[in-house]
Amino acid sequence: MPDDAPPSTPDPALPADPATEDGAARPDPAAPAALAARLAPVLRAWRRGRGPLGRWLAAVVVAGVVVLPLAVERGIEHARITDRVGTLPVEIGLAHNGYTTLDTGLLGQVYWPRTGPGGFGAVLRSTGPPLAGGTLASYVSPAFVRANTQVLDDPERLAATYGRELRDEVVAEAARLTLLGGVLGGTVLSVGWSLLRTRPRRRATAVAVVAGCLVGSSAAAVLEFRAWTGSQQVGRSFALPGGLGLSFSSPQTREIAEQVQPFIEKNTDRIQEAAARYLDAARTSIQRQLGARGAELAPREGETVIVAEADPQGSRVGTEVRTALYAALVDALPEGAVALRTIAGDLTSNGTVAEADFVDAEAQVLPDVPTVAAKGDHDTDVTVQQLLDADVAVPDTAFADVDTSDDLPALPVVAARDPAFKALFGGLVTNESGVSEEETGAALRQVVDDADPGAVAVVLHQPRAVTGYLGVPIDQVQRAGSPLTAAVDDGIPDLPPGIVTYGHLHDAAGPWVVWNTDTDEITWTVITQLGTAGGVEENPTFNRFSTPFSAPLKPVSTMLQYVDVATGLQTGYVPITLGLGGGVRIGDRVDLGLPLPAAP
Repeated sequence: MPDDAPPSTPDPALPADPATEDGAARPDPAAPAALAARLAPVLRAWRRGRGPLGRWLAAVVVAGVVVLPLAVERGIEHARITDRVGTLPVEIGLAHNGYTTLDTGLLGQVYWPRTGPGGFGAVLRSTGPPLAGGTLASYVSPAFVRANTQVLDDPERLAATYGRELRDEVVAEAARLTLLGGVLGGTVLSVGWSLLRTRPRRRATAVAVVAGCLVGSSAAAVLEFRAWTGSQQVGRSFALPGGLGLSFSSPQTREIAEQVQPFIEKNTDRIQEAAARYLDAARTSIQRQLGARGAELAPREGETVIVAEADPQGSRVGTEVRTALYAALVDALPEGAVALRTIAGDLTSNGTVAEADFVDAEAQVLPDVPTVAAKGDHDTDVTVQQLLDADVAVPDTAFADVDTSDDLPALPVVAARDPAFKALFGGLVTNESGVSEEETGAALRQVVDDADPGAVAVVLHQPRAVTGYLGVPIDQVQRAGSPLTAAVDDGIPDLPPGIVTYGHLHDAAGPWVVWNTDTDEITWTVITQLGTAGGVEENPTFNRFSTPFSAPLKPVSTMLQYVDVATGLQTGYVPITLGLGGGVRIGDRVDLGLPLPAAP
């Protein structure tokens, strides 16, 4: 390692391995003997086991302990997860050379001297070109570098998230190999024990064999670990001036980084200052507006409230400001007034492993209120699992499994997952399901028709899915221009009564009321296009794009939907927006549908 390379230092925020001084794992010479002594009671239990099954199970446990060192080493060596870092698709594994490394392929490696417990760092290998370009210029343009560094504003948070995922991969692989080795080795041990029936000192022989195998397994694991490419020391590198601790395998890459570094630092500082000003202004406006008008937002007798959103799209600033907004809202409303929260897709910006903590924060924006989300085209199966882990329901063309029986008994919720995926800057749209958005919406309609729930709240992401659900183009509903509070024959076939909300376009529009007049009982269905709850630009370019940490580029938008508890029909709404300067605008309540009889 040359003098200009930064020294490898353990991360002070992460616990060091107490058994070592330099973070490198070393075997304890006394460990095999100690383990062998602990195995003696197991072997005695094996000998006393009732029947061949008991002896075999004991042998499986013993064999599992023997293969455990090799299983752990293999788990460390082969742990892999795939993700996207900004616009760059990567495969992430482990290393034990004192560095966390980004291997870009074409432009070489970037080294960061930070490690976690036991001296382990991560290796991020590029598996393809950026998803918004695909040429060499895509890698080295200042706009590309700025976009990716601003999306990844907090590498410590990113490292912690990847660390948890890699730990789970190691544990799962080690457990699999231990179980496999235990079953195979236990079978061999059982056969060997039977062959030793007539030999004297059978127990001593078995202990010696097991101890020898354990020593051999541990030694083999150490040798394999040392020979592993992830344990090899970093060769010559070129440090980036400025005390950031970064170094590069290529002097040309370092030169590029030196050129864009001041630009990145200047823009990062400006973005952070603008976000702080926005949040301060928003908090002040929230308290003033909710203090003055909070009582006006209370539901009428027999009503409850649904908080409806769409497209938070990874904005941490949007999440923070809505957390403050909803806390003030809950304080202003009667206790228990909010029965449900819905999110019409695109919770994340890129559907990555690294967005797990954002999803956790988003799930707690309105705590203690059941939340139902639809998967959007910026979300992935990873996002869906993160939401489920955070207790957010994400139905897959099905009714949501949430308990609103006390507050909203007459309005079950259904949702469907968008089948497509759209990359961060729109450079790639894929749909591997073979099912279109229209077909997804039509399938959801069939689920609702089969259940015939009376009224239903439908949560979808894209307008095309809504067209499939309605059975007519969404623009036909918009052109009909039906009155909001007077029943008419609008020429649209009757729909399941209730609510349909969608997002995707990042601009609020509607609501539109479809009147269901083909039977003696008149009901209505309210269809609403929601704006962006994160204030995110929906058509980003490298010169104008939203990041998780920047102030919104569009108004932050949410809506209060008032629902009659007895019928499940929507009876009104109030739009709430936060402007680009952080000022809150609470709209007047707009009534929907026909007057309903008062609850008895």
